[in-house]
Amino acid sequence: MKLSSIKGNDDQKNFVAYSDGLFFERLKMVSFMLIFTYPGFLYSDLFLLNNVTDQVYRWVLASIHLTGFFLSIIFLLSYYFYKNAPKGPIIHLYIVLFLFIGATASINSQLLNGNLYAYIIILLGVSVIFPIHPGTLLIYLCSVHIYFLIGLFFIDPNHLSLITKMINSTGAAVISFTIAFMLYQLRKSDFENKCKLRRNSKSFRRLFHMNPYPLILTNLQNDEILLINQQAIEYYHLQDQDMAKIDGKFLFTNPFEKQTILKMLGEHQSIKNYELEYQVSPNLKKWAMLSLELVEYLDQSCILIGVTDITNLKIKEEELLKHASFDTLTGVMNRRSGMLLLEEKIQGSYQQEFIVCYIDINGLKTVNDNFGHSAGDDLIKTSCEIINRNIDAGDVLFRMGGDEFIIVFSGKDREKVEEIWANIKQEFQSFNQSAQQPYELSASHATVSPIISPAQLPLWRKS
Repeated sequence: MKLSSIKGNDDQKNFVAYSDGLFFERLKMVSFMLIFTYPGFLYSDLFLLNNVTDQVYRWVLASIHLTGFFLSIIFLLSYYFYKNAPKGPIIHLYIVLFLFIGATASINSQLLNGNLYAYIIILLGVSVIFPIHPGTLLIYLCSVHIYFLIGLFFIDPNHLSLITKMINSTGAAVISFTIAFMLYQLRKSDFENKCKLRRNSKSFRRLFHMNPYPLILTNLQNDEILLINQQAIEYYHLQDQDMAKIDGKFLFTNPFEKQTILKMLGEHQSIKNYELEYQVSPNLKKWAMLSLELVEYLDQSCILIGVTDITNLKIKEEELLKHASFDTLTGVMNRRSGMLLLEEKIQGSYQQEFIVCYIDINGLKTVNDNFGHSAGDDLIKTSCEIINRNIDAGDVLFRMGGDEFIIVFSGKDREKVEEIWANIKQEFQSFNQSAQQPYELSASHATVSPIISPAQLPLWRKS
């Protein structure tokens, strides 16, 4: 048997079970309604209709009201205390009884006022309220309607009135069946669509969790996480947290960034290769490249987020940037990066006064010639370490080349700069007195508040 056929059979069984359950719930409401309104019917039967001359009409009507009351009591008792009662027989029995009671009430009305209201109300009520298969309802309608027409034939002696009532009642029965058939088709179509949606949702969830990359399905409007696969849990280090209490706030800690993403999604429906930096823990930082897509899931507008870990790529990128921007020997900025920074300051990109200090490390050639280039390298490194220890975090030291360096002092006057340089010279002397190396440290310097271009810096006279 084909898989589609099996699914179709299962859907049909589930629809029958769904319809039976819906029937019971609605019959419960109808039963409560009949019980609560019965005192009014009883008062009408005993007092309001007390002067009716045709006592048959009165007692038949009272019997119909009492029958509806007891049928409601019996159903509610079985509903609440006999949970395993077979639904099918009860459904068919109550449908037939309701139709029969309506037909009998209208036949009885011929003894007093000759209207068909009770029958028409029951026909429409059954077709609208109770979900029942149209084929079954057609059989019951035909059977009860034949009973109703026979009753009319014997009760109504007026030939013209009889024909009119037969036509009107038959029309009401046809309309009732049509309404029931249309509602049945709508219920069935809606149920089948929901079944397909559940199957599609199940397949989606299976594929979602099988994906080898981190995936998250979230409603960014209320930060609800609908789905998250194991890879995403591990990537964001959520293993030790209660997933029922986790929301999507960890994805975008910056509210402005979140609003920007929502705006972009609203305009373009998707975002590709959006880079984010995450501080997962005080000692762990990660980078992710996100791909975001607007999707519909369980009648909700959601965002599917695919995560690609680019942490290693970013680390390599930072290493390359460091190699491109920093001097490999000393660890300070190289000429290119330093000159770019200085040019930006001179052109006014930084709104803060600064002083430039040009430095020349003394004796490098002598050390290279007498002790080798490794000693010369050590001379340069040691000098830079001492200088860096004495300048502030906002100041920048960079290497112009060879033994030439520049310090960019920010927010300091000349007096403060000279004070810092005095400290550097003092530390140079302390190093020399310790005789740690066969060479001595010393440097020349010149300071200026730039009014010239960076290209002119090497022309400054040393002091």
